[in-house]
Amino acid sequence: MTIIGHVSADMVASNSIASVVKDLAIVLCGGISSGGAVLVGKYLGNSDKKMAIKVGNRVNLYALIFGVLSGAIILLMKPLVFHLVNLSATAEGYLNGMLYICAYYCIGKSMNSTIIGGIFPAGGDAKFGFWCDFIVMWGIILPLGYVSTFVWHVHPIILYVVINLDEIIKLPIAAIRYRQYRWLNNITRDLA
Repeated sequence: MTIIGHVSADMVASNSIASVVKDLAIVLCGGISSGGAVLVGKYLGNSDKKMAIKVGNRVNLYALIFGVLSGAIILLMKPLVFHLVNLSATAEGYLNGMLYICAYYCIGKSMNSTIIGGIFPAGGDAKFGFWCDFIVMWGIILPLGYVSTFVWHVHPIILYVVINLDEIIKLPIAAIRYRQYRWLNNITRDLA
């Protein structure tokens, strides 16, 4: 991200490593999202909304569990990561903080990718995910990140928290939308 590039080379190096670790840890969460979409779509295709809700609830529980496990994996991998990389003391300090933030980020990412990226599109509500992502990223996170960097000159770890707030902001919005069941649409067509 360009904003991080304006902080320091240590921040860029730490962010690169933290991003790789985070992406490796949440790989299972994408599978849950895709699998959940298939299951919910199957039941909605059969006009079985009750079963779609039941499956959606179960998939959300799995997403929460795997999000927590992903965060725990990041924390367990920390010693290995520090053993494998050669960073300055400042960069190691940044990376240490970033990995803790990534551990929490995984929970939100897992839930949001399952709800917004899996269940909602399977139920015919893909527009919500687009607008939610667009408004949160372009309307909140990027302006706040810019102001945090160039106006407030916050500590790099605080900046990293700000940049990673998107999943936390989207989580209650997605949960409320999910509980309203407005994503349950008839996705079948009568071709006769």
